[in-house]
Amino acid sequence: MAVTQLEQFLYQALYDAAFALLAAQPWKTLGEDDVFAVQNPDDGELQFAKITGREGDQCELTIFSGARGLDILWSLSNTPDMAFVSDLCCDVPGLCFAAVPKGMLDSLDRDIVAAITLPEAFDGHYPVFRSLRPGYYPSRLNISDICLLAHVLRQATVLVREIQSGAASLAVVPGHEDDYVARLATKDEQGAIAWRTDRVTMILDELLPRSTPTADSDALAAVAAKRTGKQELRLELLLAPPDPAQADENGAVPATYVFLVSDHQSRSPLCAQIAMPGASLLEFRQGLPAVLLELLGRLPARPRRVHVELLSLQDSMSEMLAAMGVALDQHAMPPECAKEQAALLKQVAEMDMPLPATLWF
Repeated sequence: MAVTQLEQFLYQALYDAAFALLAAQPWKTLGEDDVFAVQNPDDGELQFAKITGREGDQCELTIFSGARGLDILWSLSNTPDMAFVSDLCCDVPGLCFAAVPKGMLDSLDRDIVAAITLPEAFDGHYPVFRSLRPGYYPSRLNISDICLLAHVLRQATVLVREIQSGAASLAVVPGHEDDYVARLATKDEQGAIAWRTDRVTMILDELLPRSTPTADSDALAAVAAKRTGKQELRLELLLAPPDPAQADENGAVPATYVFLVSDHQSRSPLCAQIAMPGASLLEFRQGLPAVLLELLGRLPARPRRVHVELLSLQDSMSEMLAAMGVALDQHAMPPECAKEQAALLKQVAEMDMPLPATLWF
């Protein structure tokens, strides 16, 4: 990929900001549970960030936008098995930065590195950056992403230096557990930005009211009236392999989500709901209880148990299943599931059909 003159200028500033943050060694100052915010000076939205301490050859910074992004950061931090929350990174806009050895760079990263000037005190760990755009695979940054991430990295460095000097602290203040340290921006009429460190209050239960899924009461009653059989079901939310031919003008490849319901014992698929490429995962999830309810209406008997791995599926299905008297178990799926999922996704990819679509097996 040819790097334009504008991209070279902006990437140089971004890489300089990344190297400055690495020089501050934030992993020695910030703990795994420390979350801070940087305000986007253009639209005022808070970007919540968490640094992963250097582990071997890597250091990472993950950034998600707004209250939902903060909620996701905490879910990622507090869940012991990442497989249980692997879908959450697809829910909100985000950015990520990592410092990795040269062998981990792809061709895009190498082209950018070749176009910029590296610092004299370079330890061999190259910054790489990706945009996390809902409905798409991680992709290269666009111009606005580069500018925002440069702001976040610079202000993260300022905050780390303030903490190291004793001028700031991320320690939780008793009685203010919902407060977060933030670098806040004020832009004047000429576009000059002034930054300050302050605390912001984010009460997630108020900012993110939890919606209760609704279901067809007659369909629920019909399933509940069936006898309980011996069958157990498995619910999975899969991500189809990327199709580079569908990439947009920025090189971002749309993601295609597949909701699969199968027999837990035989592992035979029963139905699959396939989203439109690039569709919102949040909206796709909202329609899944109706798909499951339709399947249960087609079965001769009510399943005695449903198995899920993702916590998001547990949250969206638990109330409906309880109303029908169906047990719900949340746990890790066996390793052999990966091969079955790959085979099904290959089968789906070979089908020529308009999307979104529901398949009945």
